[in-house]
Amino acid sequence: IGQDLSGFVTALQAERESAERERQKQLLTAVSAAITRDLPVQMEKIVSNIVKRELKALAPAVAAEIAKAKGGSGGDSSKEIVKALPGALATAMTGTVVPKFEAATREMFDQVKGAFEKGMDDIAQELYTQKENAIAAEATPLISSLRLASSEVRGAAEALLTMESIPQGGVNGAKAPGPKVQATSLEAIEAQMDPTIELGRLVDEGNFEGAFQKALGMASVEMVTWTCGRCEPARDDIFGSVPVPLSQTVLLSLMQQLSSDLDTDASLKLQWIQAACLAMDPSDASLAQALPVILGAVFDSLTETARDANTPPAVKGDLRLVLHVVN
Repeated sequence: IGQDLSGFVTALQAERESAERERQKQLLTAVSAAITRDLPVQMEKIVSNIVKRELKALAPAVAAEIAKAKGGSGGDSSKEIVKALPGALATAMTGTVVPKFEAATREMFDQVKGAFEKGMDDIAQELYTQKENAIAAEATPLISSLRLASSEVRGAAEALLTMESIPQGGVNGAKAPGPKVQATSLEAIEAQMDPTIELGRLVDEGNFEGAFQKALGMASVEMVTWTCGRCEPARDDIFGSVPVPLSQTVLLSLMQQLSSDLDTDASLKLQWIQAACLAMDPSDASLAQALPVILGAVFDSLTETARDANTPPAVKGDLRLVLHVVN
């Protein structure tokens, strides 16, 4: 179910991103087309309006400039007018038409800018609304699937909780002796699926002996290492106690299992091997036969790891110290 949901969510995200890119492309195309189509027309209208409006005022200004250029001198007036006309037109245009044209175009661009910004805000809001609606529509089936899966899991758990026993091959419904499935709890089911739940509970209760016995009984170096990591904050307190709250059998088994695999978490394992070795009681008669054999195996495993070219230098330094302690 998790893989299906993950694939479904990934596909939805890719589809939304593709649609968003397409909408942005269409928006840019529409804006560019609008500017190309409308801007020249607006500029032409502005120039035409200015010329029509200022034409009457332009003639007196040109006449004044021509008179000023002639300076009241006599002579052929036509030649003087022709000679003075370009300068008079330039002066009149610069002083009258150009400023008004600049003001009009500035106003037009301000209007265009305002309209463009408002249009972009409206479009962004519309896109956001569409996106929210699309997400809601796409998420509804996912939410329904999650609720259905949750209901199925809860139903299965409740069915397990209500099971009291399973009859085994009796006559007329009579129960024959057989394995009995006792009613249990959801926490117990979770603990069976994930041993670290029970191990963590034992450690939190301070039952270090029970935690390590359970982890060692699984014959899993991974679980033993996990328990060591969970107890790491209390390691000094554990081995500083008198007596140590771990039995001699647990200490010996702990060294044996940790030393069997030093490829991962080597520093953590070596610290616990050293502490366990220092806490051993050689005078314990119950371990007289097993102690030399197991310590020899631990020493050999440590020596092999120390000689391995792939062992990091820092780990080799720790190994030398632990080898002296074990030896």
